[in-house]
Amino acid sequence: MQKLSKHLFWDYDVSVLNEKDDKKLIMERVFTIGSEEDEKAVFSYYKKKDIKKTVIEIRNLDKKTLNYLSVILDIPKKAFKCYNQTLSALPFGIPC
Repeated sequence: MQKLSKHLFWDYDVSVLNEKDDKKLIMERVFTIGSEEDEKAVFSYYKKKDIKKTVIEIRNLDKKTLNYLSVILDIPKKAFKCYNQTLSALPFGIPC
């Protein structure tokens, strides 16, 4: 997966990323902030069924990415964890 854009993992040591163990992180970054070339690299490396299984488990996809993945992978939006579990809109440290 050395073909992926370096900016996707600016906060990680890419030499320790593992394609198998870190596939959820890799796919989340590629589909949310990656380029078309990054997406092509993911589709050429992982099987489509593995991509489907992985992306539905990602908890923090934005609405645009969720809709995009739902369409290109033919997965109902309700199947995604992020569709059913929304993150709090409150910033850290601010009491309710």
